[in-house]
Amino acid sequence: MFIAVDGISDSLPEDVQRFARNFTARSGSVDRGQQESEETASDIDRLDAKMLDRWDVQAHQYTTQAAVETSILGRLLGGKLKASSCGIVQEAKRYCISTTDSGRRIEHGTAVRLSVVVLETELDVSLTLPNIAAKSQISNVTARISLSVDGYNGPLGKLLPAPDNLNVENLGMYTAAFKAIQALVFGEDGLEYLAPTLLGFMDDDVDEQAQNVD
Repeated sequence: MFIAVDGISDSLPEDVQRFARNFTARSGSVDRGQQESEETASDIDRLDAKMLDRWDVQAHQYTTQAAVETSILGRLLGGKLKASSCGIVQEAKRYCISTTDSGRRIEHGTAVRLSVVVLETELDVSLTLPNIAAKSQISNVTARISLSVDGYNGPLGKLLPAPDNLNVENLGMYTAAFKAIQALVFGEDGLEYLAPTLLGFMDDDVDEQAQNVD
């Protein structure tokens, strides 16, 4: 399954760490002081963006504790995970695919992500954002929602809302913010701020099948 992450950390598999660090060194190895005078910083940043030859909008469902802890969802509840934790990461991304020395597929690029993690002994609805929001509204289900941007170093102003408990009312606010940030980051004005980072990797050891939804 695909494990969505937000950059390099010591908890990643060793082959992913090695490749990601080498990738970062290669993509950031341009010495701007040695460039010809007619090249601008923006021109050089665009060279990195040309590596990102794929675009996608996906939703990744995680229904085991191992999957939640390994992915970016683990940070949302600050270590309060239970064996029944589950969640979903909806992402819009521009990226490239590479393979580590052990044959593992990994992705680098830029992503705008809407993430929800749930703590519940038994979630009796389908794992979608509207269903989780509705369940949180009418029961004691604990769900946290956040919006994050990875691989982008430009200004976002007040477009990025803070993490919060999920309910029907603020789901609309987060969805609107997701669309606005997606348009900014992947538009012409955001191109010079793309700074590709590790977005995720395939992990067959996690006992889960990822479900990708357009």
